[in-house]
Amino acid sequence: MNRVMIAGIAAALSGVTATALAADDTGAIYLNPMLQYSELDKGRIAKDNFGGEFGLGYDLPDEFAVEADVGRGTYDITGSPLTQRLTTYSADFIKKFFPSSIITPYALVGAGEMDDTLTKYPHIFHTYLAEAGLGLMTGLGSQTGSTRVQLRTEAKYRVDFANANFAGPKDPSDLIFGVGLQMQFGAPVPPPPPPPPPKIVEVMQPAPPPPPPPPGPIDSDGDGVPDSIDQCPNTPKGTPVDAVGCPIKGEIKLQGVNFATGSADLIPTSNFVLDYAVSTLKKNPTLSIEVAGYTDSVGSDKKNLALSQARAESVLGYLKTHGVANQLIAKGYGKADPIADNKTADGRLQNRRVTLRVESGM
Repeated sequence: MNRVMIAGIAAALSGVTATALAADDTGAIYLNPMLQYSELDKGRIAKDNFGGEFGLGYDLPDEFAVEADVGRGTYDITGSPLTQRLTTYSADFIKKFFPSSIITPYALVGAGEMDDTLTKYPHIFHTYLAEAGLGLMTGLGSQTGSTRVQLRTEAKYRVDFANANFAGPKDPSDLIFGVGLQMQFGAPVPPPPPPPPPKIVEVMQPAPPPPPPPPGPIDSDGDGVPDSIDQCPNTPKGTPVDAVGCPIKGEIKLQGVNFATGSADLIPTSNFVLDYAVSTLKKNPTLSIEVAGYTDSVGSDKKNLALSQARAESVLGYLKTHGVANQLIAKGYGKADPIADNKTADGRLQNRRVTLRVESGM
């Protein structure tokens, strides 16, 4: 029963299929049950032995975390039927490195209190402690859902600020080796979704306009769209219509215009829908348009508001560079007014959107 057994347990668990950790766990809460083996200070009267620790933590921005830990170990005393029980209460500050890799190293530093008890004796020695250590986190299974599990292995050095007594020396220092599971609860930032399959794109996007009509087209309802491509015949004369002759009702939806997570860059499949919008606005140059941008629920309100503004400006820039002369303004609304469930990857994709609102000119 020694640190070799700890290493064997860690090696066995690491055989489980591992995947890269989420790029950003900010806001996640986690639980950390851990088996430990303590090499006690040689000046203590007790022998090395196994123990355990349970932690509750919270992930901060920039790959930092804070956690509260409670640990306990019971150690036999050489030449005596008595045992020594060490109970620790600590708060640790953690910094993770290379979070997108399969194995993520981290460093920790913390402080707290220790209760030192000898069995059959009512007195408890209360002392303070400080600790520092290094560890590794390995993703087990998928790391993209709202619940994720990692293998956690660590080694830390602990100093107990105690006066010399019959149970041990002044300020004893121990080495603690641990292996356990870290269970996280909270949605990570998902990877950028792949482009939708052709059939889905075809369903989501407006019908492509047919080839240009031959010379001398017939326009029965006088809306400026030839009958051969007019999808809404008999539209009242003077009604603003889109590129295929259907009335504009206060909003031009850009269904199929999407962005990668955390980015204002349009994905390639957006160009066709934006070209459709360019054709509609060129046909109605008097319309004043607000380009409204939205995000999904991942990230802070401040970050999402800035990101939605950048996305709206990205679409506005596309329209202007393709010859749209309408009066255009861009405005971001952050994660307000979702149109789909932010708990699913498909829902978040739909919520990362831009809409053209007609402000005046109807």
